[in-house]
Amino acid sequence: YQSTAESASISPVYVVLVLLASIVAAIGLLYDNVAVIIGSMVIAPLLSPNMALSLATTLADAKLARESLYSGVLGYLLALAVGILFGVLFSVDPASVEIASRVDINLMYVLLAFSAGVAGSLSVTKGVAQALVGVMVAVAVLPPVVAGGLLLGSQLWTDAAGALLLFGVNVVCINLAGVTTFLAQGINPRSWWEQKKARRTTLTALLIWLAVLAVLIIMIVFYEQIL
Repeated sequence: YQSTAESASISPVYVVLVLLASIVAAIGLLYDNVAVIIGSMVIAPLLSPNMALSLATTLADAKLARESLYSGVLGYLLALAVGILFGVLFSVDPASVEIASRVDINLMYVLLAFSAGVAGSLSVTKGVAQALVGVMVAVAVLPPVVAGGLLLGSQLWTDAAGALLLFGVNVVCINLAGVTTFLAQGINPRSWWEQKKARRTTLTALLIWLAVLAVLIIMIVFYEQIL
């Protein structure tokens, strides 16, 4: 708990790493260079906020939930802002392979995000190599949000909507899988009254995540029909 809470807090290093990862991802997407994009995902510190939020939900820990939400939202906004800036300054080709793959939404990405969420939870509780799992989470989160920013900066609204829908689905699935995995491992508060509160809070959170996921999937279906 202590290491997860500390790693989810906002720090200058966290902000700098998110900015650097976003810049590298934007360059990789602009030049259609998969090696550079992979490098950006190695840098991105996006595992901790997602896992901290899942753990906070499971334990009904409001303080940890607020901190992880703040750090996660800040990271996503920074990545989006970098993408928009690069989209304004440089020419963006929506037909390039790496950008088009973030616009072409399908349900296989849902499976990817669920896998990342499960792996992230196990990395916190079972000692799986967090650096490698962090790359897996970044795969689902960083390129889509930066691609969305690039397309927004270039005023390619329809394509940007596709990339941001993919980003939204991935974030929801990662957190949904994280909470489910923590529950499956029997992670609970120590006292019985806190356990009762946590069960109620977790059930509410799961229902909210599922409702948001259902709405996003419906939006994806309509998006595919428009295309």
